[in-house]
Amino acid sequence: MADSVELLLEPASDLQLLEDWSALEAAGLPNQSRHQSFSNAPHITLAAAARIDDRYDDDLADAAAGPAVDLVTAGFLVFPTRRTFVLARQVVAHPELTALHRRVWFALDGVPEAVPTTVRGAWTPHITLGHGLTAEQLATALDVLMGRPPARLTAGIVRRWDAGGKRLILLGGGTAVLSAGSGPQ
Repeated sequence: MADSVELLLEPASDLQLLEDWSALEAAGLPNQSRHQSFSNAPHITLAAAARIDDRYDDDLADAAAGPAVDLVTAGFLVFPTRRTFVLARQVVAHPELTALHRRVWFALDGVPEAVPTTVRGAWTPHITLGHGLTAEQLATALDVLMGRPPARLTAGIVRRWDAGGKRLILLGGGTAVLSAGSGPQ
């Protein structure tokens, strides 16, 4: 299990992705709404590594500072796993988003065991819609979602997920810590 740094969507944008999750759920398909964790929310993973601890928080907060980022999706991505697939909405990697990604990795300079698909030059920005789909379910999911147009989204809050401690640390807009079964502390 990896720690991560994630870009969250603003509420109106969140709703658009939650509607995708709901459409998949209504069709009886695997989707992110089935992930029953307090941390579950539509997001874009900016970085992941075996361990990203609190020594990085001040630099990550500096990297995250700034106005909300306007985003647009551009269709769907499919990531194969051992036997199933992950379905995601692709997010266009425009200059503001790639600059944020670059600042986050600058703040994480020297972090060990980085997840290769999140580092500069290998990162594909996306928002996961569902995982564990069979090939047949993937085809059905694409049929269900094909009528939904690309989305214009706004994102702003960056958080750090501490997988070992099951904690969320909000960065850039003050520091609040969320733990399993709790609200802001």
